Amino acid sequence: MAAHALAWAAMGNPLGLRADPSTVDALLKLAARQHSTLSRRQWLDGGLSQRQLDRAIAQGAVVVLHPGVYALRGSRGSVERDVMAACLATGGVASHRCAAYLWKFRKFERPVVEVLVTSGRAHALPGVTVRRTGRLDPTEGTHIGAIPVTSRARTLLDLVPVAPRLVEGALDGTLHRRQLSLRTMEGVLERAGKRHPGYSVLAPLVAARVAGRRPTESELEDDLLAVIREYGLPEPVPQYPYRGRRIDFAYPELLFGIEAQSVEAHAAKEDVQRNAEKANDLLEWWILYFTHADVHDRPKRVAERIDEGIARRRRAA
Repeated sequence: MAAHALAWAAMGNPLGLRADPSTVDALLKLAARQHSTLSRRQWLDGGLSQRQLDRAIAQGAVVVLHPGVYALRGSRGSVERDVMAACLATGGVASHRCAAYLWKFRKFERPVVEVLVTSGRAHALPGVTVRRTGRLDPTEGTHIGAIPVTSRARTLLDLVPVAPRLVEGALDGTLHRRQLSLRTMEGVLERAGKRHPGYSVLAPLVAARVAGRRPTESELEDDLLAVIREYGLPEPVPQYPYRGRRIDFAYPELLFGIEAQSVEAHAAKEDVQRNAEKANDLLEWWILYFTHADVHDRPKRVAERIDEGIARRRRAA
């Protein structure tokens, strides 16, 4: 998008307007930063008139996306352009599932244009979910490029009502990648208060990790843990440390562990070597290994194998 708008800026007079070239150039460079979008206010503040805007629309040089928001002719649609346009149209920030997608949270691969507004009445926009809040703390808003977006911590809190099953994995993903501190998360929870619909779900998850629970390290681990819980099996310890190694899920008192074997995480030659060394260091443990196909295609069998393993280790103990 930026390349498209910058190419326009190099075309001389792409808008077909009688205007100072430097004014047009500045406006197009602003559009380049905003995924080829501009608002009416930005157009006017940039030194062009409403008449010039009307002419550009009539000539097809700019295209109306929402009332008061425009895209440069020829710009291709994208999630980022749609989100930027929604933010310009509402004065809001990308939030909830939309923010989770932009932050690349686990499992949020399908874009949803969702914005949060703090004041006034935002018009209904096609394809856009508008949500409202009384106040957004300045520390809970930031930008991804030019797109205003809720912070990772605030996004996690807002996800609870709309995607409760994905919140724990999203939290662990940000903690594992060291993109979020637990102290920051505690601050957002404190400001939100116990009445916030996300507090009762997120606060215990954060407290457990403050107390020492390690975050899972992959989506496959999240899915395997979901199977364990769905079938009512005892809760294991995630990422259990033992002799310099970590076991994906462990029942330490039974020396029984469970490993999630993903192709992406274990296919490289050095990973194969590391896994072999890990197995040799855990000879006194009984380890079960489950692949993506096991977890997603045969969850009942996975649960049965884990249940059998727990029973055997208890008898052995």
